[in-house]
Amino acid sequence: MLKINDGYLFHEISGVPYLLPYGQNIADFKRSIRLNESGVLLYHALAQGADESSLLDTLMSHYQAKDSDIPVLKEDIRHFLLQLEGANILPQTDHPLSLDTSYFFQIGPAIIAYQGPKELLMPSFFDFSCEKADPDLTVQILSPAPDSHVNGELLVRTDEMIICKTKNSYLFLYPDSQGIAEMHVSLDGRNAALFCPKPDAPGLSEDIFHALRFAYLICVQRMGVFALHSASILYHDRAWLFSGPSGTGKSTHASLWNQCYQTPYLNGDLNLLAFIDDTPVVYGIPWCGTSGYYTVETVPLGGIVFLKQAAADRLLPLTDEEISLRTIQRIVSPSWTRDMLLSNLSFVDKLSKTIPFFHLQCTKEESAAATMKKEIDRY
Repeated sequence: MLKINDGYLFHEISGVPYLLPYGQNIADFKRSIRLNESGVLLYHALAQGADESSLLDTLMSHYQAKDSDIPVLKEDIRHFLLQLEGANILPQTDHPLSLDTSYFFQIGPAIIAYQGPKELLMPSFFDFSCEKADPDLTVQILSPAPDSHVNGELLVRTDEMIICKTKNSYLFLYPDSQGIAEMHVSLDGRNAALFCPKPDAPGLSEDIFHALRFAYLICVQRMGVFALHSASILYHDRAWLFSGPSGTGKSTHASLWNQCYQTPYLNGDLNLLAFIDDTPVVYGIPWCGTSGYYTVETVPLGGIVFLKQAAADRLLPLTDEEISLRTIQRIVSPSWTRDMLLSNLSFVDKLSKTIPFFHLQCTKEESAAATMKKEIDRY
């Protein structure tokens, strides 16, 4: 079914039918469209929810056309739909990527197909390279700015970014970015388009790297995969996550383990969690904050430690309520809508019944790591 966007009004001027722009389409200098008899028929059919295949029946019935007229009518319909797409009356059709010119990556359970300049990808992405496959997320880098600006329901606004929900996508606006004007991510998380009018803008590859994290998290959230703000190390062949508000010392605590017990780093800032056959795991991802520590491996999840700075090292008990609340506060998967938040909560509820959670009030000394190691060993 083809859905007509808001922003145009069907109106007759002196008996002549027109589609007249209003709102954002005025700001984008969209022109009025004069409709002929076929255009009026097709537009009203679309407004009533017709799909492309039924438009031909509409014209054939109205004109009592013969089979020999079908090629001409089909061409008329195609030109009309393209005209509506160009005017932003119909959403532009997603065109599949040419897989022969794409780069492919497997990050966690998702296959990403990227079409754009190779130099705009951060090098860490290529550690996740894989063979060409059917992608779960297709990413396009487009150098021109979009000729139409779609508005929608405002979800999130910060100093750096505005997120809206339109009929067809999540719209990301970057008011202060020199390189990225907009990013559109389809509601199902399968397609992302980044509009970069200045491909040579300084820092563009880093901006794209951070933008793609949002597109990726939308994609995998629908696959039952969620990200937790935390640092992680490998101990006894399991991932142990240290989490807390920014500045709590999660990176410092992970560093203490590495120095004292030579435990490898897994990720310095973000960990991707999921269940495989009811076993919780941590997937390797390239997003790792400023730490530079990440892995491509998938590791069973051991447990989660919530940290709080204190004058002495001490383990405190956690109630079920505290476990759920602290975990959901550290989940960075999108929670822009009610359904997104419910999805996050459902995952946290399952996770809270599966692994151990700890609360460590700690110093920045080696004794903090020793205290936590002793408790994990006992567990």
